[in-house]
Amino acid sequence: MKNYGTMLKKIRQEKGLSQKDIYDGIMTRQTYYLIETNVSMPSFDKFLLILEKLFVSVDEFLYLLNHETFPTDHHLYHQLSQAVFKHDQQMFDSLIENSRQVFETTKNQKFFHLNLVTQAMSRLTKAPNDPDTMKFLKQMMSPIKDYLTGIDKWYLYELKLLNNSLYCFELSEAIALGTLVGRKIDSLSHLEQYQDIKLRIYLNLSSLCLTCRDYENTLFFSALAKENANTDYRLFEMIIANLNYEIAQTVIKKHKENSKITNYLVLLETLDYQVTVKEYKNILATHLTSI
Repeated sequence: MKNYGTMLKKIRQEKGLSQKDIYDGIMTRQTYYLIETNVSMPSFDKFLLILEKLFVSVDEFLYLLNHETFPTDHHLYHQLSQAVFKHDQQMFDSLIENSRQVFETTKNQKFFHLNLVTQAMSRLTKAPNDPDTMKFLKQMMSPIKDYLTGIDKWYLYELKLLNNSLYCFELSEAIALGTLVGRKIDSLSHLEQYQDIKLRIYLNLSSLCLTCRDYENTLFFSALAKENANTDYRLFEMIIANLNYEIAQTVIKKHKENSKITNYLVLLETLDYQVTVKEYKNILATHLTSI
């Protein structure tokens, strides 16, 4: 990493910290001076301690150092979510090419995975009802499925990868992968980031199952989402999980009305989630007409 010391110095000065604020308790003043002047490289454990005192994460530091050489997962997947939200094929094409080039340069598999997911989402956005789309998606997602099922434990990267690629799998494959979450998460699963992404996986799976009229699995995954949302006090996620659950229950039991659904929609309107309310009214019109 070129100019790593210059970047450390820049961050330190911008935060109004002295050299002593950083090196104290870690190393000598002279050793730290050599690091900031790009003469010597700190060991990995010392590097982490320096970043800790600067209140900067490794990803953030690498992105600041050179975002083209060290693009972060968060940054690139944010671009992907924007492309999906805007249905912007130009953004898809740009990210496909960018992720391909970065993968060829770094040989880092995460950029290969991103490239596959972006290609799949681009095709899904462009031609969702094309008979060849599912065949294309199955081909694109096969390496990601093999990766996720082939490792013993999932860490944060694997959870994010699954969540970002859920809608690119066939429903049966998405469900099968979703049921692995509880068994594949490692001993750090109590950390907030793990809980957050696990909740999102269960919530997205419940919505995916509801869209595909798989009401039994909608109940299963929305119940898991409710449990996790309640533990973490996530109001919006709790409402959505309950909505999915009650809609599935209503269809299965062939009830004409469900006051809980109305109450949850009123809550969303009160919280100013008008777009979400509109989407659920469309869902209700589609799923409850046959009862």
